[in-house]
Amino acid sequence: MKDLNLYLIRHGQTEWNIKDQMQGSQNSPLTPVGILGAQITGKHLQNIPFMQAYSSTQQRAMETRDYIVNENNMAIPTFELADLCEMDFGIWEGKHVPLLKQEVPQFMTYLTDPANFDASVNQGENYLDVLARMQRALDTIIQNAPQDKGNILVVSHGTVLRLLLCVLNGGDWRLHRNQEYFPRTLNTSISVVHYQQNKDQSAGEYTVKSYNNVDHLTNE
Repeated sequence: MKDLNLYLIRHGQTEWNIKDQMQGSQNSPLTPVGILGAQITGKHLQNIPFMQAYSSTQQRAMETRDYIVNENNMAIPTFELADLCEMDFGIWEGKHVPLLKQEVPQFMTYLTDPANFDASVNQGENYLDVLARMQRALDTIIQNAPQDKGNILVVSHGTVLRLLLCVLNGGDWRLHRNQEYFPRTLNTSISVVHYQQNKDQSAGEYTVKSYNNVDHLTNE
């Protein structure tokens, strides 16, 4: 029987986050607030005995993971998975979001109508491709867990985590960008997903225990 808790965390605030620039496959540095948020998150989780700590291969996620791990009371092996990377926004990378809203009609489709967004317009990724690789990332993490019971840290990105967690929570992926339906994932927020697989099951079940928790940031 497998009984695992996955702590899914969005990376800390970056320079492009505060400048409202599209940040997917490209990177910008963590801000001082982003670094502090990662450190506070690490302190909040310092007594959780993580077996492993994963991040995407992108710098902002790896640094956030390392700040969290460095606060822990245990030595935690770290790993990177490309499947955990942020959605690739193609030619929109680094562009100012208000400008895209004004000048690119298809951008509003990306924002408000995921089912009808066609990534050929920006040479990036489609939502269903992102969902498939994020689900594959979780499968990889589960398969590579060194023990059948325990906790694993996973640091990823806002758009991909929101999509994945909406679906794991039983939601409709086509509505995941609706703020009232499923709120956007905040920087250094913590979401906890439980995975359980009994010996007689060919595949286990994911249950979202909490989503987008930032109480640890406001309590400081």
